[in-house]
Amino acid sequence: MQRRSWIVLALITVVPAPSSACSLCSPDALRTATFRQDVAQARLIVYGTVAASRLTGGAAGTGVSDFRVKTVVKPDAWLGTKTAVEVPRYVPVLDAKDPPRYLLFCDVYQDKLDVFRGIPVTSDAAAAYVKGLLALQGKPTADLLRYCFDYLEHADKEIAQDAFLEFAKAGDQDLGKAAPKLAADKLRGWLKDARTPESRLGIYAFLLGACGGEQDAALLRALIAAPTERTEAAFDGLLGGYAQLRPREGWELALSILKDERRPFATRFAVVRMLRFYHSWKPEETRAKVLEGMAAVLKQGDAADLAVEDLRRWQAWDLTGDVLKLYGTKGYDAPLMQRALVRYALSCPKPEAKRFTDALRRKESDLVKDVEESLTFEKK
Repeated sequence: MQRRSWIVLALITVVPAPSSACSLCSPDALRTATFRQDVAQARLIVYGTVAASRLTGGAAGTGVSDFRVKTVVKPDAWLGTKTAVEVPRYVPVLDAKDPPRYLLFCDVYQDKLDVFRGIPVTSDAAAAYVKGLLALQGKPTADLLRYCFDYLEHADKEIAQDAFLEFAKAGDQDLGKAAPKLAADKLRGWLKDARTPESRLGIYAFLLGACGGEQDAALLRALIAAPTERTEAAFDGLLGGYAQLRPREGWELALSILKDERRPFATRFAVVRMLRFYHSWKPEETRAKVLEGMAAVLKQGDAADLAVEDLRRWQAWDLTGDVLKLYGTKGYDAPLMQRALVRYALSCPKPEAKRFTDALRRKESDLVKDVEESLTFEKK
């Protein structure tokens, strides 16, 4: 095993974004590993404080730190009964009365401690939180989310962020299952609190729609009607939550916004994200509404490729005629759009799609061949 270096200050572990992650979340948030994901890799997890540190020369900042173990979160025989370990990293101790606290995810290499993730925390709650995650291994995702819900907006920002990441990484159906059992009063308070990070408002709004009541419908409608810099990025979640509490009004509002080409692209794209969420969460119940929305997007040159690609991925061929007639139409002749249409036609099992590709192959054989190769790579 290769030795992994310990970057103890705000290390971000990059992992591929899962394809089933929440449709309402920014993909950027999904590339950070959660504590739970690193638990599976760690032989040993400990919580404690840096008692002292010293420079050892060599490169700038090279040194070691004496780490006092307060809680063994995940035991390993290597640690035994040790209450202190040495880690190969210099972490300055500015106040001996309030030393730095860390949660360490460790391996053991050549009988030496190898800390591959060190997380600065502010309280003993970090150890309890990770122990709870350990107890949930193998349990349904809905159970995990209900547990993490109690740590959202925790005073320790690292714990709160990790709990939110579990929601961001959860699939749309898992979010839908967990949401009705959550506490509406907490979600309502977080939506109103100016200290709540903007990136979390969309999920909070959707979750509130599943467990809230009439006052929450009014709150979500008000936030939709008067967007601010804080709520703009949460527009998809606000609409998704509102549509749960007032289905008829919510869907009418969402589709009216989507059909209005005068609306900014970002606003219409937020409605597209809402459609994606509902398609993933309740594909049969919302099929007609989702297709109505996608039909509207197909008429908009600046967004049509999004609808074409979503319909292809979903294998929803109901709008095949509407899709194919776009090829060669003014406003739909950009290379990206053309490739999206050809990709759709090559994937569609309908006879009119085959006729389309056969005719196009005679006129633009290189384009068709190139797209076919990309589809083969995609399948692999």
